[in-house]
Amino acid sequence: MNRELLFDLLQIPSPSGHEERMKAFLVKYLDVHGIKAQDLGPAGLSWGLGEGDKLAFFSVHIDQVAFVADRIDDEGYIYLKMPGIDPRIAPSQELTVRGKRELVGVVGMRPPHFLSEEEQKAPIPSEKLYVDVGLPGEEVKRLVPVGTVCTWRLEPLALLGSRVTGVGLDNKAGVFLALLVTEALGSKKLPGRIRFFASTQEEGVMFGAGFAGRSAYKSGESVLFAVVVDTTFGTDHEVKDSAFPLGKGSTLGVGPILSKSHLAIMRSIASELSIPYSLEPLTSFTGTEADVLSISGKGIPTILLSIPLRNMHSPVEIVDLDDVESSLKLLSAALQREDLWSS
Repeated sequence: MNRELLFDLLQIPSPSGHEERMKAFLVKYLDVHGIKAQDLGPAGLSWGLGEGDKLAFFSVHIDQVAFVADRIDDEGYIYLKMPGIDPRIAPSQELTVRGKRELVGVVGMRPPHFLSEEEQKAPIPSEKLYVDVGLPGEEVKRLVPVGTVCTWRLEPLALLGSRVTGVGLDNKAGVFLALLVTEALGSKKLPGRIRFFASTQEEGVMFGAGFAGRSAYKSGESVLFAVVVDTTFGTDHEVKDSAFPLGKGSTLGVGPILSKSHLAIMRSIASELSIPYSLEPLTSFTGTEADVLSISGKGIPTILLSIPLRNMHSPVEIVDLDDVESSLKLLSAALQREDLWSS
């Protein structure tokens, strides 16, 4: 498996609303493989495989969670909003502050010597955490406008066995899988056309997926089904319920807004090819782009495949590449099957 490609993706910052660098990388990568991507502006990118009247969507989001500069005080300390991030993990982290020029900063806090006994027992409130970039207040205010995004600086690492850790594996593991599927199917005869979407702002407002759904509806195209690839909660030493083991395959979502007939076909193919997977029960919304695509236009039958991931929305997310490999086998086989396109 092309681990180097995944590590390249992980080293490209793509905070929600600021995915330009990731888009540029994908355009160049696909072009090398003879595929022309269509720039969808702030909604992301798309590219296609296959031909014919039948059309399917394949969607992955390319954005990652990030901090946002909320205010800068007169001493130059940057106070943050932390959408989707637990403030308890922020202290002592190294960040890149992506203002008018990039600055390196660290998340500081009051030393324990100045905390009361009660304060030492409690998590530090997010409003008392700040980023120190080492510059005077006036200079920081000039270089770091309110709303500037700040991203973690950790490099991706290979752990023992087939596991890797890095910033933004949610959902760059999914982007990686989409590229692998594209390469695997590039020379195959498909039952129809697959339109891939590398969509933006899933971590906030599902902007890219919303554009994809509306574009098909406005053009009058009939989308037979959609595949959404994302990550889900992986088990660790504390999280067991509603989480899934790493290295045992991806999950297939089961829920009221997801296609039952397409799920049955995916399960049948996995069983036939001895591909491991788990069923992920989702009683209402999924928290993924499936929520948007499934209700687009007159409704798009949607498959949700998720890769188990530990430490979600942290700088040390972990996935097992064996799960990416098994997902690649399942999706590559399924997307060539006539029954998936006629369900």
